[in-house]
Parts: sequence; structure tokens; C-alpha cells
Amino acid sequence: MKNIENLKKSIIKILDEKKAENIVEIDLSKCNSRLAESSIIASGTSSRHTQSVADYIYRFLKGEKLTPILEGKAESGWVMIEANGVEVHLFKLELREYYNLEELLSSGKTPNTLNSAG
Repeated sequence: MKNIENLKKSIIKILDEKKAENIVEIDLSKCNSRLAESSIIASGTSSRHTQSVADYIYRFLKGEKLTPILEGKAESGWVMIEANGVEVHLFKLELREYYNLEELLSSGKTPNTLNSAG
């Protein structure tokens, strides 16, 4: 994968195909963050669904010769995968609403919703 834009598009496509809900991408490039340039947030319908989507994205990133970092387990309600400047946060719906990561990361700006399932 050559650039971050193609990586984001591929991850968003996978999330949509795997029926993740409420897919949102937040541009972090102007936040002076040294951790990531972009954050993609989505919800799974259950712990099993969330883990399945996380595993699929992880395998995809490995197949692209990237070195993804996987944090958390679906049983906890939140899984994070990071690779090449892109964070992917997968939540169970209740935890996503509780942590409201979109608000935190976007600094009060309305994030871009990317699929019709949300």
C-alpha cells in the first residue's frame, strides 16, 4: 500500500463490506499528533462481529506488508488497530456512545459519516 489515502479507502471498504456500522473517519493530521494522521471509528453488532472485523483488518494489513499493532479484545467492547498512521477503533455500540471518541478526537467538529448503515 503506497499511501495513507489508499490505506484509509481500503479499510473503510472492508468495514462497510463486513457490515460495521456508523463508520466515521477523523483527520488528525492538523492535531500535531505524532501517533496517527487519521482515525477511523466503527461499531460492531456484537463482540463476535467486532472481533471478526478486527481480525480481518489485521490480516489485510499484514498482507499489505505493514506491521499493525492490535490492542484490546472485543469482549472488552473496544479493539484498536494501528498501522502506517491510521488508527481503526472498533466498538460495541454502548461503549462507543460512552467514550464518544468522535467528539474527543474531532475537537468539537462534526466528523464525516462514511456509510449509510449509520
